[in-house]
Order: sequence, then structure tokens, then C-alpha cells
Amino acid sequence: MSNTPSWLRYSEPVESNVERALTWFEVLGYTALLQSDIISGYHQAVLQNYRDGILGDRFCQAMQRINPTASPQQIEAILHQLTTSHSAPTMQQNYQWHRQLLHGISIECSGTHPNRLPTLRLIDFFNPLNNDWLVIHSFPVIEADEQHCLDLVVFINGLPLAVFQGLHRGNEAWSFRAAYFQLQKYKAHLPKFFSFNELLVLSNGDQSRIGTLTTRWKQFIPIRSTNGENAPFAGETEVETLIQAIFDRRRFFEIIQHFIVFHQNPTMLTKRICPHSFCTIPDPVSRS
Repeated sequence: MSNTPSWLRYSEPVESNVERALTWFEVLGYTALLQSDIISGYHQAVLQNYRDGILGDRFCQAMQRINPTASPQQIEAILHQLTTSHSAPTMQQNYQWHRQLLHGISIECSGTHPNRLPTLRLIDFFNPLNNDWLVIHSFPVIEADEQHCLDLVVFINGLPLAVFQGLHRGNEAWSFRAAYFQLQKYKAHLPKFFSFNELLVLSNGDQSRIGTLTTRWKQFIPIRSTNGENAPFAGETEVETLIQAIFDRRRFFEIIQHFIVFHQNPTMLTKRICPHSFCTIPDPVSRS
């Protein structure tokens, strides 16, 4: 069997920094796809049941695996509930979504105990291997009259939990800010898609920073190590270090469960990622 990653076997060449990012995701156990895979036919089923931010088929298959007592009708009802448009602001929806991600969603049932509402678990936090792990480079999103192509989207069980922006840019310092403002544009134009988001990653192809929907661009966190102690390998980019540190499957779940916090002040609801132990290793080069 070939050891070449599937996205290289079936797709045209892409930029080296994207190749390296996707390679690390595959090393961590994700399926990695390109836009050409899902449009030209090889993995076209990925988009055939795409619903307002959720990959419906992958969601339903994962929910049945994680919740074996739930009926297909109940799972379909939850999918419809999640993809139905709401008038609440994006951050209010995001807060409700985060709680559902952690605690599950109550599902209606009939029979001898109609008042008992079993919970549909959206993620199996206890067994990472029981979940569906997917990353797509250059993912097309259509919402209302807007269409945008996101640099890289991380889907867990068909749910778009993280977005990378800026992988195609050079390593100029200004490109971080450009990536940030591009994400602000996407958030404004694709509110439903981003209502599911847990993490945002800014990159310029070499360096990287991580934050949330309300993190200001200068407050995005650099990741200096995968464990808070060891320096990156020679030649390893910050993007690669961040992927290993944040998107390791068990660590990603730990971050979602314990290191994302919301705060309501008199004027707005904010969300932030608390610095994890491996986020705090000092930069070997002094910074002003």
C-alpha cells in the first residue's frame, strides 16, 4: 500500500506550506482533502448533503455511531434544528452551540416515557477514534447570496469547528493583519457557518496565531511548542507546531472542554481561548 497521503495521490500539486499542513493533519489521524477532490468527483459525496455549515452525511453517520440508540429520524431532526436559521446574533448562537457541543442536545421521544428527553452527543469526548476527523483545503461556502472559499476548515463529525486563514500568503508581518480582516469579512457574510466555530487560526504560511471569533488580531496567541517544554524541530514552521499542539485529537478535545471561555459584559459577549501550558513557552528571540 502506498504511503503517499491520499490528497497528494488524487489531487493536483498545491503550495508547499499547504502540503506540509495537510501532511501533519494526516499524521494526526485526519482525512485531508482538497477542493478539487470534493468537486471533481473523487469525494463529491462530501458536498452532496452539505447544509448551512454542516456536512450532513458525515454528521448523521457519526451521530448514529456515537448514539446507537437514537433513531435516524431523531438524528435528522437534530440536523434540521442545527441548520435552521435563527435571528439571534452570531455570538449568542455560538455560545448556545458551544454548550450543546459539550453537553449534547435533548431529543424528543415517544412511547412509555414521553417526558424523558435523551441526549444526543455531538462528540464522543471519551473515545476520539469514535469521531469523524476531516480537514478540507479551499472549502467553498455558500450562504444567502454570498460565496467564499475558506483556506482550510477542520470538521469533526461533519461540524466546522476550526478555520485557517492566510496559508497562501508570504511571511510579511502585514499578512497576519490581512488574514484577520479577511476572516472578519467572512464572519459578516457567513454568520451561520461561523456560528459553529470554536477556533480561528491566522497564518502567513510560516508563522501562525490562534484565537476565537471575538479575539482582536494582536491578541491571537502564538504556539511555540507542542508541550510547553521542547522547542520546535529545526526547519519546522509555526503552522506545523500549532497543528501538532492544538489539533492532536485528545488535546483538541481538552481545549474545547476546558480552555474556551465566554464572558458577557454590558455591551457584548466575548469568547477566548485560555493559554494552555504548551502555549506559554517563551519565544527564543526577545520580542518588543
